[in-house]
Amino acid sequence: MTAPQGLDAGALDDLLALILRVPDRHRRFEVDAATAVARYEIDEPTTAFLAAAGLPSTSGPDGSRFDATDLRNVAVHLFARSRERRVLAWWIRELERPAAVTRYRMDYVARCPEPGHAGPCRYRLAVPEDDWHETGAVPEDGAVLHSVTFDRPRRWPELPAALLGLLDETRHIRFLWLPETLRADASFVRATGVGDCVGVAHLLVEEAGRRGLAARFSHGRSLTPPISASHSWAEFHLDGVWVPVDPVLVDALRHWGIAGPGWQRTSSLGTVLGRVGARRRDLVTHAGQPVAAKFPTYVETGD
Repeated sequence: MTAPQGLDAGALDDLLALILRVPDRHRRFEVDAATAVARYEIDEPTTAFLAAAGLPSTSGPDGSRFDATDLRNVAVHLFARSRERRVLAWWIRELERPAAVTRYRMDYVARCPEPGHAGPCRYRLAVPEDDWHETGAVPEDGAVLHSVTFDRPRRWPELPAALLGLLDETRHIRFLWLPETLRADASFVRATGVGDCVGVAHLLVEEAGRRGLAARFSHGRSLTPPISASHSWAEFHLDGVWVPVDPVLVDALRHWGIAGPGWQRTSSLGTVLGRVGARRRDLVTHAGQPVAAKFPTYVETGD
């Protein structure tokens, strides 16, 4: 079978070798060809080629089905114009903003999941510093429930030798989104050399503890207008400041041509990271249940 136009066979082989480090028992084969087009912009001839090349899939009377995480990795690793790459390009745009300090505003926007229910809506929102904000009905469905601001600096303290040594030990780890059952498993990342932001952050915090370095796990959103995305990272306490560090993601941004050669894996992405707290949690719930929400993000000032 001939490779679809624009698909690099060598890059595909490299990606499949990474994907196959994840055991099939962690996969959920729920994405059909039509959904692959709509959600990941991967057309049916391409998914057929990927399956023939070895991308895990199942076959049935209604066609092949794929794992959502695998397709997300295919999109970001193999297609320069994918939605995932376009969103990551916003990170570099904001990181290269010339202002010394930028203030971002992030809105919480959600629709009532049960229109017409008895009583007022009861929303609970996860906000910075591991706090909560509770609110009831909004003027119109889908309106802004709450807003928070983040003042993010451009400059960060220099990393000490002990921390640089720790980061150097992650050079073998390749960025790969993992299934939810494995994302926070630092031991899996350590053993397989693949991981995403969650597992890498946990691994860095664990290893920092062994070395006597002050570190913490952080979860929040990327401050990348027009929207923000969920993200996790490690922070190290240096000169009175918590410094975000995310070397495996920087490696990936450079490998994909999104970040230029001036970006080093030790460079902090903290300018565009809005910390909500020390653990992953649903940012919006309604009557105690998670709700799909959007987080429009804006630059308010840049001085």
